Amino acid sequence: MQELIHLLGLWVFASEQDISGATGVPAVRILLAPVAGGILLGLSYLIARKWFRRVADPIEANAVGGGKLPIFGSLFIALQTIASSGFGASVGMEAAYTQIASAVASWGGQRLRLRREDLRQLVAAGAGGAIAAAFDAPLTGAFYAFELVLAAYSVAALLPVLAASLAATAIARLLSETHGWTLYFAGDIAPTAYLPIAILSVAAAFVGIGIMRSVSVVEGGLQRLRVPFWAMPVVGGLCVGLLALITPHVLSSGHGSMDIILNANLSYGMLASIFVLKSLASVISLGSGFRGGLFFASLLLGAILGKLLAIFWMIAFGLNLPIVIFAVVGMCAMATSIIGAPLAMSFLALETTQSLPLTLAVLFAALLSTALVRRFFGFSFSTWRFHLRGETIRSAADIGWMRDLTVGRLMRRVNNGLLTNTTIADARRRYPLGATKAIPLTDEAGTYAGMCIITDLHWDGLDPKETVASIARLREAWLRPEQSVKEAIDAFGKAEADSLAVLDAEMKILGTVNEHYCLRRYADETNRRLYPERT
Repeated sequence: MQELIHLLGLWVFASEQDISGATGVPAVRILLAPVAGGILLGLSYLIARKWFRRVADPIEANAVGGGKLPIFGSLFIALQTIASSGFGASVGMEAAYTQIASAVASWGGQRLRLRREDLRQLVAAGAGGAIAAAFDAPLTGAFYAFELVLAAYSVAALLPVLAASLAATAIARLLSETHGWTLYFAGDIAPTAYLPIAILSVAAAFVGIGIMRSVSVVEGGLQRLRVPFWAMPVVGGLCVGLLALITPHVLSSGHGSMDIILNANLSYGMLASIFVLKSLASVISLGSGFRGGLFFASLLLGAILGKLLAIFWMIAFGLNLPIVIFAVVGMCAMATSIIGAPLAMSFLALETTQSLPLTLAVLFAALLSTALVRRFFGFSFSTWRFHLRGETIRSAADIGWMRDLTVGRLMRRVNNGLLTNTTIADARRRYPLGATKAIPLTDEAGTYAGMCIITDLHWDGLDPKETVASIARLREAWLRPEQSVKEAIDAFGKAEADSLAVLDAEMKILGTVNEHYCLRRYADETNRRLYPERT
């Protein structure tokens, strides 16, 4: 994928360097390349609408689909991401790396007919290996998989995930000349430096929240303007091209810009302008429909924010640390606020700088940033996009089994309900005490008319000549077969009922469900996934 991006840089921008750090690129190419990329993306969405269903990312696949990812749909998304970044849209490639690596892992696991939990671990291993290879950081990749794609740490997952990350890093080193960043730092972090680090963490958290919310604002704004979905990337590409005329640092994922930010002594004004323009370009690119992620953009923006704060602190109060150290802390704090995974970002700092004191400072910053984002926002970027689509996913923790455990699978089928004009005496003969807990009632048209509780039916104070319609309960409470066990449990509590009828779309009775049985099945399935070694 990196080679394809390099080829696109040659063909589209006529540049040997990464476009975000290139110089001398003609202005017309800078302006029109993102527009051409938007046209290409728009056409791809028209194709995808006909040939592909919406494809989940590894986090959603592990949370809902039990680790199942389609290989061809994932390949199509990877190609869209390459086109987006290669034509200059301000998106990262890490989403494509993890998508295709996880899809290949999922495809292999499905072919081997692995059980659900093993398939989820294999998908996490694929994503972790992709991140490890991209950053030459095996521990970063492994903990990215644990925190984001698996949403759990377990001994069973440690070996496959860590093995994948180590192997991917080793192979990447054999095939590529680049081996990640080298920002070695041998000094200590004084206790007084933790005050500006804390301030930097707070700033990174709220900037991250602002960026995540802004993406949905841009997307909603284009929809309110009634821009067709296939034309949204074209509009976004034009906006990014105009921003790139001011500085090309906003283009593509930003690897060239990161080298300049970390190694060059840019002025305060230059850093501030790059920060604002890159933020706008990233928000517009993703909000207008370009494929990609915010992983590398968050690292770049955090590095700039760290250098801005360090320069200000040095002028105002003095500074005993290299400015680049604040760039490292800032990029990890910002990435944590947007992507999540505080331990993965801390290991990225460790593997980049080989400094334990700096890693502890980064861990402090990452945890503070995470706490603030959870308190004031509650989502990472991926789960925020799920939330906008109406999903309730907060992590990659497996909730798909809960959706698979539906009322239709739990109900006891009932062929015919009891007619409401049946007398109580007749009903008592047909249903003695202990035969069942509740009997669904139907009217003469065969539609649901409530529930007859067996203890009510055998109460001595009833007139045997009365009809069961007089003791009907729960006329407005029922379940649908497609509802999940969690929704059923909530319905039992809301209706204060022990049993509910299950109805189809025409209000015909399909069966009944008992609350005690639902709770027992829910507890059994939860324990089976929390403690698989006991089953």
